Amino acid sequence: YEAVLDKYPAQTTALSLLNLAMRMGGPREAVWHGIIRRNHGCTHMIVGRDHAGPGKNSQGKDFYDPYAAQELFRANQAEIGVEMVDFKHMVYVQEKAQYFPANEIPEGSTVLDISGTELRRRLREGLDIPEWFSFPEVVNELRKTSPARSKQGFTVFFTGLSGSGKSTIANALMVKLMEMGGRPVTLLDGDVVRKHLSSELGFSKEHRDLNIKRIGYVASEITKNGGIAICAPIAPYTATRRAVREMVEAFGAFVETHVATSIEECERRDRKGLYKLAREGKIKEFTGISDPYEAPTQAELVVDTENVDVDHCAHQVLLKLEQMGLIKA
Repeated sequence: YEAVLDKYPAQTTALSLLNLAMRMGGPREAVWHGIIRRNHGCTHMIVGRDHAGPGKNSQGKDFYDPYAAQELFRANQAEIGVEMVDFKHMVYVQEKAQYFPANEIPEGSTVLDISGTELRRRLREGLDIPEWFSFPEVVNELRKTSPARSKQGFTVFFTGLSGSGKSTIANALMVKLMEMGGRPVTLLDGDVVRKHLSSELGFSKEHRDLNIKRIGYVASEITKNGGIAICAPIAPYTATRRAVREMVEAFGAFVETHVATSIEECERRDRKGLYKLAREGKIKEFTGISDPYEAPTQAELVVDTENVDVDHCAHQVLLKLEQMGLIKA
């Protein structure tokens, strides 16, 4: 708003902020907004197309008619004491280099329009937003709050059996991402988190779920603040991984990476002899032996570490991140 104020004639505009959250209640919320503005001394109020609209219903149809809010406000504006300024759906006519109401377009004109969804996509992917759509000063402000995908935070979530190579690949990936620079990188390794964040937890399903959700919460906070979180727990349960995905995707991308090393190879690599102890019954609830591992079926990436070096595996993850637009080539 501050960026656009300078575009109005001098001494004609003032900015006053009202600390009121949108309820997305449709036409009735428009009337409510009018009452609040009247109480603050306003005489006129702009009511836009689909004002405070909640979007589409479960059938994919608009929840309210686009102009239902204007109709309800118009019917009640005398009682409210605020005159409505109705705002129509405007589109840009290229030949005239100006905006027209969508129902008043000159015949044979070339119409340009960018929807809210398309604007968000362009911001997210760092694409050009033409000057006919918005002032450059406004676009610059929007880019600060909606950075391009390659500048957003994200989480890489490795999952796999004990000994599959998750931590080794995660460490290699961390080094590569740190070398690229631009965003802080944090590694949340399963064993380290167990020691410092979940030391009081055991290995029951309930405690395993809690441990993974703690990792997910920390990763979501890192993602929200524009950092890169690399997680490398076993995370054996589908439902828990889904819960973590939902936490992270509220703020950025979640890249589930299944390190699909076979249990035979994991046992062969096992220098601590944990699998042997688990088969002898000396370690209870051991993933892959006495407790199930639910392999992902829709992971963003599946990595096979058998007969493949670590650097190659980490490079596969980098290629995936590049493909998703999370890092630049």
